[in-house]
Amino acid sequence: MKQTRKLWLRSLIIALSSFVVAMALNFFGVFSYFENKTYDIRMMNASKHKRPCDKIAFICVDQESIDFASEEYGWSWPWPRESYARIIDFVSAGDPSSITFDILYTEPSIYGERDDIALGAAEARSQKVIQTFFISEEDCDKALFPVPPIKESAALLGNITSAKDDDDTIRRSRLFYEYDGTAYPSLGIAPVLLENPDADFSDVPKLKDGSVLLRFANSIDDYFPYSAKDILQSYDAWKAGQEGPLAPEDFEGLYVFTAYYAPGLFDICSTPISKVYPGVGIHITTLDNYLSGDFMRMIPFWVNVAWALFVCLFASAIVALCESYFAQYSSITISAGIVAGLALCLFVPVALFNAGFWLRLVAPLFAFILCALASIIFSLSVEGKQKRFIRSAFSQCLSKDVVNQIINDSASFTLGGKKFQMSAIFTDIQKFSSFSELLTAGQLGCLLNFYLTKMSDIIIDEKGTVDKYEGDAIVALVGAPVKMDDHAKRACAAAIKMKKAEVQMNKDIINYAQNPKPAWMEEELHSAFKTLIENKKNIFTRIGINSGEMIAGYFGSERKKNYTMMGNNVNLASRLEGVNKQYHTGGIMISEATRNLLDDDFVVRSLDRVRVVNINAPIKLYELLEEKSKAGQDLLDYVAAWENAMKDFEASDWQKSKQGIEALLKKRADDNVAKYYLHLLDDYFLKGTYPQEKDNEGVAFNPEDGVFTLLQK
Repeated sequence: MKQTRKLWLRSLIIALSSFVVAMALNFFGVFSYFENKTYDIRMMNASKHKRPCDKIAFICVDQESIDFASEEYGWSWPWPRESYARIIDFVSAGDPSSITFDILYTEPSIYGERDDIALGAAEARSQKVIQTFFISEEDCDKALFPVPPIKESAALLGNITSAKDDDDTIRRSRLFYEYDGTAYPSLGIAPVLLENPDADFSDVPKLKDGSVLLRFANSIDDYFPYSAKDILQSYDAWKAGQEGPLAPEDFEGLYVFTAYYAPGLFDICSTPISKVYPGVGIHITTLDNYLSGDFMRMIPFWVNVAWALFVCLFASAIVALCESYFAQYSSITISAGIVAGLALCLFVPVALFNAGFWLRLVAPLFAFILCALASIIFSLSVEGKQKRFIRSAFSQCLSKDVVNQIINDSASFTLGGKKFQMSAIFTDIQKFSSFSELLTAGQLGCLLNFYLTKMSDIIIDEKGTVDKYEGDAIVALVGAPVKMDDHAKRACAAAIKMKKAEVQMNKDIINYAQNPKPAWMEEELHSAFKTLIENKKNIFTRIGINSGEMIAGYFGSERKKNYTMMGNNVNLASRLEGVNKQYHTGGIMISEATRNLLDDDFVVRSLDRVRVVNINAPIKLYELLEEKSKAGQDLLDYVAAWENAMKDFEASDWQKSKQGIEALLKKRADDNVAKYYLHLLDDYFLKGTYPQEKDNEGVAFNPEDGVFTLLQK
């Protein structure tokens, strides 16, 4: 009994000590950064369940609208302010609750004073227009107001000054700002006051500084987005007495926001759900939260303190209970208890956050872990079983990824390799030497960084390891240094994603080349894009994949060593990358060994049995096309028909094989692989001859065993 009392007293002291340490660190702001990051993660999760208010609409001046106005009206950028007068007149005819502009008009129009007067006149007709002004964060005595014709006709002014946290992220907003003795509403709350000047904000959950915590929706695009192009087209039709894409009645009773939404024009803010969030979204979210009554609420300080104390007591109690009543199974029970405690420390704050309440996560979690560690270490030191017990207690709670395993295992840095069943990936850009002739060294380097970063990230996301770069080529492996049973599937998934990324990359290059350089982009990269487009160049990646036993490890010297792979199966993957050129594939060639590990998860089509340069044993080639789960029925039917044609080809039924391939080409005239086989049939097999080395076809056919010999690497 006395020993038990000592045990529980010790547990209480450890719990209180851990609690005091955690609260002291929290008081000095040690956890602020981490708490903000967990807040952002929770907000991203909660935003998926946030239903946007259906009373809010968003008119965006996007790139499509700018292009339309240039062609239709001859407007250069910036638009004349009379264009926004048209928007106001059209929307106002539908009796909206308000029309809020997140556009600064602090300088006179470049089109002259009459342009400002035209916008002011539209405001006067509407009586529902809220204009923007800006109070300087550095000097609260300075403010930027709209020019007089616009300011004086606006129904109300709203301030757009941000309420940023120390990490420049906007998680909250203020309802009012004081300037020159007058309290101005924020742009997000101004529509409420326009509709009801006596609106009561006493029930809004404010922080000590008067700001409110925002609850974001998943995307600003969830708020009835309308393109300014459609509004302008509808205005023209409306004035002509015709029916347009939209009617003024579509905006009846809505709170309408208008803002720039073209790349490079709108304000970019950092928020919990996006680092490139449009500034107008802050004001829309503020209004949404007010109308929906779902501002985030901060849990009172004393509740956070009580929660931290509770988890400390829980952690120490786990160890004490196991020592007292489950000594024989203490390792298992303590591990289970710690897992349950960690889950509790995470689940409660996340569940409350989804319900709209912010309970601190990091400080209590730290307190729990500190208390659990202290309790375990103290317990094991008393029993003399510290090392064994800690390993047993935490082995079920902590996972080791590839990087941590290498860092923590000093033996892994010794020279030499281990045998692994894994997959090797080799990639190369087709005709990259022609790129080099067109680009400067600086442009070429920027282009390679752009390409290699995207492709390498895909490989790494599939748990692959980038071995090295050889110019534009990537050498990678999947299945080492940590064993993976699904290495072939991961390698093939990475290859397919790389080819899809390549398609998007080529589209992006065209888009970037045809538009002004983004602020983040280096000038040499932008100029490289333009040079590629001018010379009609695009990126096409060839990929070779082979699976089997290979050696991976650190090779070199004690002073200089690299983690790499070697073996015949590695060499074969390298050869397969080049074989894509011979068969004119869509870019991905895999070996029979890889194909046999894919089960039915991927769509592949069989090619020839070949002998590759420097490798005597014949191998079966396959072209990898798509993941089975993402393939359409047309592709599956096409591949089934292809396999029938290839069976005829392998059976030397050349005429029937030709008929099958010709039928396929009628469905897909751009199938270059089919065109290649049709060429072989027409020019050789149907004439009773076979491709030989002297024919300069790149292959030689042996009729005795039906195997092609590849003559090029």
